[in-house]
Amino acid sequence: MGSEFRIVIASIAAFMTLAGAFATIHGLLYDQTRVMQGGVITALFGILFVVVMLTPWPRDDERAAKSKANSNSKP
Repeated sequence: MGSEFRIVIASIAAFMTLAGAFATIHGLLYDQTRVMQGGVITALFGILFVVVMLTPWPRDDERAAKSKANSNSKP
């Protein structure tokens, strides 16, 4: 999985977190328990996806080293 793809997924998850926060506040203000619970769950999963997608993995270092080696070997 490329790092660009992970950044796109993390960006989508960030907006998902904002939507979850909005739903949570909306549910609290208008006394809608189901909306509030859904918003909390959405916000938590959004935060989880952002953290997982933006955490560097060991394969990232290997891939960067390979691409650097390939670029140095070209004349």
